[in-house]
Amino acid sequence: MEPNKDPFLLTPGLPTAAAPVRHPSPFPWNQVALVFPSPAPDSVSVLTLNDKLWRLELSGSEVRRVEVDDEYLEQVSGGELQGMLPPSSTHLAYLQTRSLVMYDLKWQLAKTWFMVERLEEVAIRGAWISHAPLVVAAELEDTTNYARTSRISFRLRTWRLEGEKRAKLGSLELGSVVGAVKWDAGAGLVAVQKPGVPLELYGPDLAKPQPEHPLALALRKLTVDGLTLQSLRLHPSLPVALVALGRDVTPKREEGKEKPEDPGIWRVSWEGAPAVTVRLARYASGESVTLGSLSPEGDWLFYRVLNSAGRNPHLYVQQVGAAFKPPLALGAVPEKGAALLWTGGVPSLVMYDGTKDALVHWKLAGAAAPAKPPASPPKPDGK
Repeated sequence: MEPNKDPFLLTPGLPTAAAPVRHPSPFPWNQVALVFPSPAPDSVSVLTLNDKLWRLELSGSEVRRVEVDDEYLEQVSGGELQGMLPPSSTHLAYLQTRSLVMYDLKWQLAKTWFMVERLEEVAIRGAWISHAPLVVAAELEDTTNYARTSRISFRLRTWRLEGEKRAKLGSLELGSVVGAVKWDAGAGLVAVQKPGVPLELYGPDLAKPQPEHPLALALRKLTVDGLTLQSLRLHPSLPVALVALGRDVTPKREEGKEKPEDPGIWRVSWEGAPAVTVRLARYASGESVTLGSLSPEGDWLFYRVLNSAGRNPHLYVQQVGAAFKPPLALGAVPEKGAALLWTGGVPSLVMYDGTKDALVHWKLAGAAAPAKPPASPPKPDGK
């Protein structure tokens, strides 16, 4: 494949990270209840259907499985499970049907908090608004009216966790269409993207949108030439967001006017006012980007790029801190059934493919080449 001459244009011809190490999974798919992030270096966490918690260590030539605990809850692996990012270097976290489970690796103790207010609610996704204090947002699926109207409702609810107790902060209705509303949390904010309307930013209480927030103002300036928000990721603790802006069709260039802005990924920081935006990558009209999670230190990001038919996902990683680097191509990935997880310690990314009982491990330390200095300092709007 011909190398890409533009180091920031997302194509499979970009430089790659070191060749990944591929391992067979020590557990067949029908024994695995959940694979989720671990703060330990080169490791991921696994819950198996025999109610055991494991750490899979991938630092050597073979996977080493370490039993961490078993039967620490009445049902360790039962119910609907969703992994969450670790809230600290000593804890694991996941959702289990109606509860948030946080496991203390040092003391081998688990705490649980209900995320729901009625039995008809189930927690289907969670994200940390802040780590200190410990504030969490949970998306809930509510089947209260399903038997009568066949309607399922979705809502966000936020909680502050204090020891064994929880304090409800707010609630926000998300409608009744599965996956129609996208959201993220971090840096004390909750970002909500409803179809056809601008991004809404809320505080932890979800009380009122903040249309004059520096991030909201920056997005208004970036959404030009038909660009719309495709994906957003908030930094867990810093006033930083990563945003992917794309469009279906390239607009015609009018005579005497500048070329339309390309779709791309931007870093938006608002420690000062106004916000500072810097382009990190560009891609073609018709393509779509889904931003994954940030690494534990918040300086690496993975994302998938789909073609104009919404197929053929390709995976990329990129250093996205203040001293950002060009993206690296990791190749094609499955459309469904694969989980991507950051490990703790030195940045590395793991893909668990349950359909093949396989683990793929990319070590990223020293993988990124220095970015070419721009011909002129970045403009305040990042263009």
